Amino acid sequence: MDISLKIDEGYSEDARSQDDPESPIGLDTVIEGALSQSWSKAAGIPPQIMALNEAERSDFVYNLLRTLRTSSIAEIVDRLRPLLHIDPVAVLPPEITSEIFSYLTPSTLLEASRASRAWRERALDSRLWRQKFRSEGWGLDMDAIRRYEQEQQHRRKARSRRAEAHVEQSRQKKRVRAGGHAAMDDNGSPPRNNLTSPQDVQTWNKQYGGVEADEENNLGGQDCVKDEEMYDLEIPRTAVTPYSPDTQTLHQVARGKGRSMDADTLLPSPGSERSMRLDDRHSLIRYDPSGVPRVNYNHVYKQKRKLEENWESGAYQSFQLPHRDHPEEAHKECVYTVQYSGRYLVSGSRDKTLRKWDLDTQRLIGQPLVGHNASVLCLQFDNSEGEDMIASGSSDTDVILWQFSTGKMIRKIQRAHDESVLNLKFDSRFLVTCSKDKTIKIWNRQELRPGDRDYPVKGVQGGGSCPTFILDLKQMASQMGPDMDLERLLSAEEKEPVPPYTAIMVLESHNAAVNAIHIYKDQLVSASGDRHVHLWDIHTGVRTSVCRGHTKGIACVQYDGKRIVSGSSDNTIRIFDPVTQAEVACLTGHTRLVRTIQSAFGDLPGKREELEAEAVEIDGKFHEARRAGKIPTPPTRTGERNAGSRDPKNIMALGAKLPPGGGGSRWGRIVSGSYDETIIIWKKLADGRWTKAHVLRQEEALRAAGGPLLSQSDLNSQAHQQALATARNYAPLPPPADPLNPQNPQDNEAQARYRAFAAQLTQAGHQPGPSRLGLHNGLHSVTNPPYPFPQHSTHHQAHQQQHRTPQHPPSNPAVQQAASTATHGGPDTIQQPTGGQMSLHHQQQLVGAIATAQDAAQNMHPPPISMPAQAPNPSNNPHPSTQHQAPLPQYHHAAVQHPRAQLPPQQISQPNARVFKLQFDARRIICCSQDPKIVGWDFANGDEGIMECSRFFSTPQ
Repeated sequence: MDISLKIDEGYSEDARSQDDPESPIGLDTVIEGALSQSWSKAAGIPPQIMALNEAERSDFVYNLLRTLRTSSIAEIVDRLRPLLHIDPVAVLPPEITSEIFSYLTPSTLLEASRASRAWRERALDSRLWRQKFRSEGWGLDMDAIRRYEQEQQHRRKARSRRAEAHVEQSRQKKRVRAGGHAAMDDNGSPPRNNLTSPQDVQTWNKQYGGVEADEENNLGGQDCVKDEEMYDLEIPRTAVTPYSPDTQTLHQVARGKGRSMDADTLLPSPGSERSMRLDDRHSLIRYDPSGVPRVNYNHVYKQKRKLEENWESGAYQSFQLPHRDHPEEAHKECVYTVQYSGRYLVSGSRDKTLRKWDLDTQRLIGQPLVGHNASVLCLQFDNSEGEDMIASGSSDTDVILWQFSTGKMIRKIQRAHDESVLNLKFDSRFLVTCSKDKTIKIWNRQELRPGDRDYPVKGVQGGGSCPTFILDLKQMASQMGPDMDLERLLSAEEKEPVPPYTAIMVLESHNAAVNAIHIYKDQLVSASGDRHVHLWDIHTGVRTSVCRGHTKGIACVQYDGKRIVSGSSDNTIRIFDPVTQAEVACLTGHTRLVRTIQSAFGDLPGKREELEAEAVEIDGKFHEARRAGKIPTPPTRTGERNAGSRDPKNIMALGAKLPPGGGGSRWGRIVSGSYDETIIIWKKLADGRWTKAHVLRQEEALRAAGGPLLSQSDLNSQAHQQALATARNYAPLPPPADPLNPQNPQDNEAQARYRAFAAQLTQAGHQPGPSRLGLHNGLHSVTNPPYPFPQHSTHHQAHQQQHRTPQHPPSNPAVQQAASTATHGGPDTIQQPTGGQMSLHHQQQLVGAIATAQDAAQNMHPPPISMPAQAPNPSNNPHPSTQHQAPLPQYHHAAVQHPRAQLPPQQISQPNARVFKLQFDARRIICCSQDPKIVGWDFANGDEGIMECSRFFSTPQ
């Protein structure tokens, strides 16, 4: 007889009837019947009642209960309640309930915490709230959290030792009973306070030891009275923590007893229920059952939500660097670049210096870092213990490495590029620089030997250019036999390591200046004035992707591994999918060049696959809408670009790996700065579209911060208004002293020439009208503001002493040359005719020189980027901000009736607070511009709880 062997593979296809006694349901019935019989025997229930079915027994029990009094029925119900209501928190393991609670919203969790004490402890579990924090797409700086917990542990131990020493000292002190009766101290010796003669004191000292400051003790005086009033105060071991409100009460109690106590001595017992209860939601620290301090993530989550609400509502406090009480610490000229991390900020300026700042005090740290010979255009710093470095690039083509902690120059890479170094980035492996010379260079930061992981890969098709001393290991490996070793094949010279900060690779595929770069792991992204964004493999130099879409040069770029965000001279911000090069969003809102940008999409953990699935779903909806006839074939496009809308009618790219708008959480944010003098905070709506949340202006922040230094726009606005007024109502008033050099001894001669010229115009019957002749006073007002400084400013005192002293002496040679020509009649351009008469030709030259000075004053600080206005070309235009606008009318300085003076006022004034660089984190936005001051917006808005927890919020990614 054959016996078939059945193997259990973890599943079964056999279907059993519910009536089968071996089925799970049948087994449950059998088990329940057996339990009922055992319970009936234990309870003494008659067998004939148990013989009834369940429905009959239910009717019997109901009829039996109706014969009882109401109080008896209520008592039975109370006895049955534990069987009817089961608390899952009390029954289930903590791991299961925590998993269940993780699916609840924060508001539901807080409601659940009100159910009972057990539910409260589980709902407010710190690990649960840490998970909720990350599920929002927010980041935590775990290193900062660990450091803070260690500091709290060390402080707790120190306080514990001080408290024990204090208690031990109090036990050793002598005490006197109330009423002055003598008592013995803890050692059994008689109290020394009752001794009345020096002989008794000496005898006491011999027997029981000396006491310090015997000669200062007033025997029988007031000190004894005070001593009699003192009592021992027992320090309870179950006292509350220093963060508890009860600390102040106990401090007052101790002080009322005649002795003040330090709050640090009031310690909670490890894991005490009272301390845990007090610290649950209102303290940054909780103590676990073993007494170890831990960060209370429920409190951290609460503060983060409050901070996000401030971002949403636009609640912030403005501040500036330097502090308004120390204007002398400011840069001397405009600030081109800033970076900050934690409490430190580093800035680079046109005054050729770098400066370190303390954000907490808003003060300069140490002396300015001097080493560059031209404007500092870019920088990056890392103040961590292993790095301690600042890297800076300049218009002088040099790259300098500084020690952050001391400000000492570590290394100077001279002629790093052939032209200005426009941007640089570094990580632990590489330093990458880009330049106006259209190239990108990669420098090693550590010694490299052939075979090292970061050794450049040479010889790859389409790869970067490497110097001759970099070996082509791929070619050498192809020539090696199976038993050959690379070490044997290399010569002694080839085995020599490549020294740090050697240019190991050059990337040269851009056709214009490379304005910005960004490193992400093993990838490098670059943006250029040729309107293209390139993505590179940092080891091989192979260009893996090219994103096109901007219509003018690109000034800034950021890459987070999933999407590329760029800002351009076409006034737009665009988001690209680097895999398919598709444009998934275009943000329009600025009116001039978008100079700087930073984005934080708040991606949820492990959501890359979901982003791709969402993009595929939106593509499917687009095809469905087109098949239904809702979208014409081919689709018609309007002039507006899609800002991230998922409406099929607005879709502009199909097949992308990102949904429209780029994806991200609801807390996603983009901040952009422009030459239109605004900073825009962009937020994402529910349908994926990016829209303006808030528009910030540097000038408003300066005024709100109360700084004494006047903004450049205030000066130019006053100059513009006064120039127009002078042009309309010209009067031949004598000019002030030379505005660029008030102490010049030739001032009297210049004033005399000015009066003679005005008299000639009056005699000839000329009506200047709206000419540029009157703009001499406008130039003066640029350098000498007519309205007073605030009273607390040091500039105010100087203004009172000499009102012609310029606040910001212009260093532009064009301004000095033109103004000197206008006031002194330069030796080569404007010659004073003999006989005191000035010809019309010389009059025209004078007017043109004044116009040149005014133009130079309004564009005193040209931007440090380069991009072509039309098709890509190697030319370098120093004014990219005006390339995307309608050209202004051309004019000649020799014309008396200057065409530009007839333009509307809004066209005459040029941007004077252009935003060059910004950075934001979870709490602040900080930017720099043409103004020598650095301004910021703090969205903690003065909330101490937010400021305390903000140290744990990681930098947005």
